[in-house]
Amino acid sequence: MPAREVSAVHISELLDPTGYLTGGELLLTTGLSLPRNKLGCERYVGRLAEAGLSALALGLGPVHTEIPAPLLAACRKLDLPLLLVPAPTPFLRITKAYWAAVSRSAEQHLKDVLATQRALVDAAASVDPVTMVLRTLSRSLDAWAAAFSPTGEIDQVVPASAAAEAERVRREIVRLEGAGAHSAASFSTGSAAVIVFPLAVREQAAGFLAVGTSAPLDSTRRRAVLTASALLSLDSVRRSRAESVADEGQRCVGLLVDFGYVEAARRLAGAVRAPSPPDHVRLLALRGRQSDILTTAVRGWCPETIALQTDRHTAWFLIPADHPPTTRLEDAVRRADPKTAAVLSDVVPVEQTAAVRAVVAATLGGLASGTRLLASASAGPYNAGLAARLAEASDRLTETQRQTLVDYLRHHGQWEAASRSLGVHRNTLRHRIARCEALLEVDLADPDVTAQLWLLLRRRGVA
Repeated sequence: MPAREVSAVHISELLDPTGYLTGGELLLTTGLSLPRNKLGCERYVGRLAEAGLSALALGLGPVHTEIPAPLLAACRKLDLPLLLVPAPTPFLRITKAYWAAVSRSAEQHLKDVLATQRALVDAAASVDPVTMVLRTLSRSLDAWAAAFSPTGEIDQVVPASAAAEAERVRREIVRLEGAGAHSAASFSTGSAAVIVFPLAVREQAAGFLAVGTSAPLDSTRRRAVLTASALLSLDSVRRSRAESVADEGQRCVGLLVDFGYVEAARRLAGAVRAPSPPDHVRLLALRGRQSDILTTAVRGWCPETIALQTDRHTAWFLIPADHPPTTRLEDAVRRADPKTAAVLSDVVPVEQTAAVRAVVAATLGGLASGTRLLASASAGPYNAGLAARLAEASDRLTETQRQTLVDYLRHHGQWEAASRSLGVHRNTLRHRIARCEALLEVDLADPDVTAQLWLLLRRRGVA
């Protein structure tokens, strides 16, 4: 017979004590009102079984010296455990023993809970908090535990043999990430009951914690997972702050490169321990739902990346010419945000960053959502003759034509957006741009021309 948990000990001589039972009790009785016949005993035991009684204990001595045969038969028939209390054992001794055992169990349970919580705190304060917290959870809950990146990639799994189980959680992690930073989930992978909690930092998910067990977690073990997720979230906050400081230093290096001060950028990189700008680079521009998630994906692909500039939806990077294969970048970006638009320039001297950036911006502006990694046309060597000719010709533009040209370039040649910004019809805009092309003697569909013209207008303070 399988073990049955006892929720309480109750004493009653009533023929129908079910009104005083809530289920799970051990009922003690001397059998004073016990029916003498088989049918009466079956009805008595049937009521107790229906009330969810864990077991019936008959005290021998005062009324019965042995188990009545009808009672024994009824308990066997209805699968209700029947215990004997030998004479002369007081029922009070049984109730005292039960509650003493409950007290010891509760005390031991509390000690176990405190020990687990203390072990998790100690693990979070270690040199390698993520690994130690996962090991503590795995050992304490007899489970596997895994940490995931914000994009759902597996960072660590404990034990390593559970890697296949963690891999099955990937699609659920992506779904959970789309639901928001405060959404948790419980589901089954077929061989394990899995619970996933986000590691939230500033209203965004900085990663995910997943725990898989052979059976669903009870409230106590679930609280241990909650504690672990809170501790790992605090560690993410700490690491995020440290990374923010490093990001600012790296961003300053990128700005110096963008302004043309490459040597100064290299000196600053050495001072702030940021990647130093190499002689030849590629410029990467991404536009997606969250630029910070895209930044994490790019740095995971190439740690020597230098961030030029980021806002909420767009991120710019300088990539060393000897970067890893771009197929890995495309996979990482697609996992981070399937609707990302991306442009990757040709390899150019680092001194041409600003010119190439204008071309990449024009290319990115014309892309629809959806991951595309393109080798955009580079600006090539800076054409001083073209710049001088554009500077001379631009002086012949009227203020209206100059403003039209600026808006057209700012919107990367998109007629609808530029005409809406200027408040004119698209045909009017097309006529003005054609006039500008005639006066400047250039083709504004040429990205080299538009890049250098934009830089010229920027230097003159017009754009």
